Amino acid sequence: MSDETQRDILDVDVVCVGAGIASLSTALQFLKRAAAEPESEPPTVLILEKGLYPGAHILSGAVVDSEPLKRLLSEDEFNALPFYDSVRSEKFAYLTPRHALNLPLTPPPMKALGLPIASLSDLTRHLAELCEAHGAEVYSEMPVASLLEKEGRIIGVRLGDKGVDKEGHPKSNFEPGADVHAHMVILGEGAQGVLTSQLIEQQGLDAGTNEQAYAIGLKEVFEIPAAPERVGHIMHTFGYPLPQDMYGGGFLYCLDATHVAVGLVIALDYRRPEINPHELFRAYKAHPRINAFLTAGKPVSYGAKILPEGGLYALPRLITEGAMIVGDAAGLLDAVRLKGAHLAVESGLAAGNALYACRENNDWSCTQAAAYPEALQKSPGWKKMRQYRNARQWFDWGLLPGMAAIGAAFFTAGILPPGRKAKAQDHPVQPAGKKKPVALPTLERHVEKSHRLDILSDLYLSGTEHEEDQPGHLIINNPEICRDCIELYQAPCTRFCPAQVYELPEGTERITIQPANCLHCKTCQIKCAMQNIEWKLPEGGGGPRYKNM
Repeated sequence: MSDETQRDILDVDVVCVGAGIASLSTALQFLKRAAAEPESEPPTVLILEKGLYPGAHILSGAVVDSEPLKRLLSEDEFNALPFYDSVRSEKFAYLTPRHALNLPLTPPPMKALGLPIASLSDLTRHLAELCEAHGAEVYSEMPVASLLEKEGRIIGVRLGDKGVDKEGHPKSNFEPGADVHAHMVILGEGAQGVLTSQLIEQQGLDAGTNEQAYAIGLKEVFEIPAAPERVGHIMHTFGYPLPQDMYGGGFLYCLDATHVAVGLVIALDYRRPEINPHELFRAYKAHPRINAFLTAGKPVSYGAKILPEGGLYALPRLITEGAMIVGDAAGLLDAVRLKGAHLAVESGLAAGNALYACRENNDWSCTQAAAYPEALQKSPGWKKMRQYRNARQWFDWGLLPGMAAIGAAFFTAGILPPGRKAKAQDHPVQPAGKKKPVALPTLERHVEKSHRLDILSDLYLSGTEHEEDQPGHLIINNPEICRDCIELYQAPCTRFCPAQVYELPEGTERITIQPANCLHCKTCQIKCAMQNIEWKLPEGGGGPRYKNM
């Protein structure tokens, strides 16, 4: 649309981009601090979510390190959180194609006894309701198209236009996105956030850092016959179905008597172009140890998301004039424990306190906002990231060096491995046929048909929908480069996408795109070997509709 388009203007104190755990925690802490000063005017806080509802695009394991939530919430609020049971028993196992070796002890960084098990999508919805109860305005189906800048300072955001057809022309229901002016913009878009990535690049907020590294996590929730004796049991695994030169692992959580969550996390720095994460996930579910928990059950939910695994040395600067970056958008994730929700809350607590100080002092400058990263760096979650700051990088050398690095970091409180180790980029792959393909067994006949869902059947369980007559949000920048990729790597995008968005019709040399399938995980933008795919924001309300995930 033209810059001359007439747009509504809304002025607020704080606008949050994305209604995830980090944004909601930031808003809630800010509002609670402000409410403790009843003589002052309540602040105006706007939370904008691109999904159909808060939590629609949120997916995780999740066993939650709940200590930060106890600091954010009152006792009554914490007790009302939609947790399942707590972890009652846990196993850590190494899988071979047909057997499982239980480790005698769960590695200390992975211990979870007593921690609550949760659906992060449900937890997010609940926190959004709490934010509204404390005075925030939460709006869904509201993608933010761009940041507004004036004289080097972020002054707000512009909402995406609605009612634009595939050719970019206004339809009869066209509605230009409003401009929201704010003292501070909170970027909590999640990993690979569009606006966050643009801001980091434009302002060089990642100068001197390692390149961020990512993993993809695939997850299903199964409905099973009642098994109350298993409630609260969790299992983490490594080994099969991943080859030795790939980093990742699986998990299985018995949520309640009739529901089990199962998932596989795969680092995206793998080099074999034939790797298909969904096929590996299917093989994982078919393993006898995993399948035993799923017998006579059926999957009722499916989803996929990316996790930022780069660690401490991949974090950008968390503040700039007029903006703060929180949660996964900043890369705040414990890559050893694969936990990020507690760090999202920690960042929200620190950012919310900093916002309160900014308002109290009527000073929204970077100097005042620096209280956010300063407080975050004193938090327990940050200290764990520092302790294991080099551990993930050692997995570039293989499983055993990586495990040794984690052990050294634990026993020396982070003194070892010393120095700072660089991290390899995620997107490069080897030419097809350079290595023997990963061999997966045929899915056994005893594995029930409902456990062997193909990718499109799984996609149905995600609830993904998009308005078809809108500009495509997945762009192949140069089709000629795709032809080179097909010749060299046999089109990895047709395999690494967990939703079959990219297809190569037989006998052709042109990738076709099915944007309606998109789960908004952004794996394509990260793992495209030629860096030739661009992910843009679709209209609000599109994408997955996760529940119980």
